[in-house]
Amino acid sequence: MGGGHVSRPDFGMPQPDAAYPLTEFYLLAQQALEKSGSFMLPALYAGLHAPARRIYREEAAGYLQLAAAPAEGLTRLLSPARMQLLYSSLQVQPDGTPAALLLTEECTRLTVAVQLLPPFVWEDPLPPLPDVPAALTLQLTMQDVVAIDTAPAALAQKLVHSTSGKCWLHHPKAETFLSERLALLQRVYK
Repeated sequence: MGGGHVSRPDFGMPQPDAAYPLTEFYLLAQQALEKSGSFMLPALYAGLHAPARRIYREEAAGYLQLAAAPAEGLTRLLSPARMQLLYSSLQVQPDGTPAALLLTEECTRLTVAVQLLPPFVWEDPLPPLPDVPAALTLQLTMQDVVAIDTAPAALAQKLVHSTSGKCWLHHPKAETFLSERLALLQRVYK
């Protein structure tokens, strides 16, 4: 028995591809999450802008508007909040392309997927999000691209502890809001 390095086997799990442009951002955010143990979630505002007729469940999602900032006709469903993490993991496609950071909240065990969006025109489709109850995007900026080389610690703090650039894709509270509004519309337009 020597004093060699002990490492956990990867059990055949795909590892992040270092050549993929967003990999270093995902890894930086994941390291910051491990250090801080929390993640700042943005506010959630929702509105249903449906036509003045009966709409059905299948088409209702197309009329749902989600936002991270207040606007006319939107209802606040969530205030910005700090999510205390039980654990986080990086979801990776079989080819090594990172798809999202999966964050699990400490008390509720709600899992939120965070997908990073590139700051430039992206021709290829982004990897699909994992099937989770809540998901949001984090839009990177050109300043973030510069900061990853010049000030990675400051960028890591911004990605984890700021709400800027974060926008909800879906959330259980938005689904409840949609169901309630849809039921109301179906009673009105019988």
